[in-house]
Amino acid sequence: MIVWRKGSIALQTDYRFPFSFDPFDFTQFSIAMDSRYYEILRNTSQVDFHQAINNPEEELYEVLWDLFETVVIEPGEIFDRQFRDRNQFRYGINSRVILEFLPNASYFPQNKKPDLHKEASEAAGLHLKLIIQPHMSCLFSAGLQIEGRTERLAFRKLWRQHRRLLSDILRRAKPMIFTAVPFPAVDHASGVEEMLDNYFGLRDPENFIELQYPFARFDDTVRAQDFMVYMGFLYYCVRDTCQGRKNFLKHWMDRMKEFYSGNSPNLPAPLPSVEVTIPTDI
Repeated sequence: MIVWRKGSIALQTDYRFPFSFDPFDFTQFSIAMDSRYYEILRNTSQVDFHQAINNPEEELYEVLWDLFETVVIEPGEIFDRQFRDRNQFRYGINSRVILEFLPNASYFPQNKKPDLHKEASEAAGLHLKLIIQPHMSCLFSAGLQIEGRTERLAFRKLWRQHRRLLSDILRRAKPMIFTAVPFPAVDHASGVEEMLDNYFGLRDPENFIELQYPFARFDDTVRAQDFMVYMGFLYYCVRDTCQGRKNFLKHWMDRMKEFYSGNSPNLPAPLPSVEVTIPTDI
């Protein structure tokens, strides 16, 4: 399990094209563009990431927003066509870049509305996110973060009441599961079912669990998108449980089945993602 580190690192910016290519060879052109942006994202500074997210004139602007649209927004729109309008967007930049949606203001109690300018806002209990992590072997990760006592209890209730359904979804999604503090009983579990059984049998002072699917390249986004469809289902189920709604499970399942025409994908296991050394100019 991983305890998230909030420290920042200075990255070296280098926009040199990695190799020459034939502009009429479209296969090679696609590979070249992928490799080029891959290297840029590996070596872009925090300041440049801020510019890339906010300035349409920046080279990375369309790259980042197209990736976020594909991996997070499009899966969310399967469940709600007005997903981007009915949820709040937030981003954070430190040693990694996080682009995410969380429930809109009406979801939160009046005295616990999240500060969208603070990444670690405890009130923001559900997050559908894209992570760009230059210090990890898998540059990208998509995921669902469940944070807060109310949200954790809702997830536990869903797990215990609808174990068979959720087990099938998670077996297909194959998430990597992270907590904010280490739990040996969770770390050494033999599978996702045992992992969640053990986790929900423990007291978590941080009330934090995250389900992630790391991916290394742009052409892996189809798998990441499928993973986020499953996470979108969980997002809406946990949210509805927190809000005391009834009989919602079939509604969200029907949305997902309709999208996949009844053939939900069985994803391959995600690549392991480990910390790598990145040259800095410090």
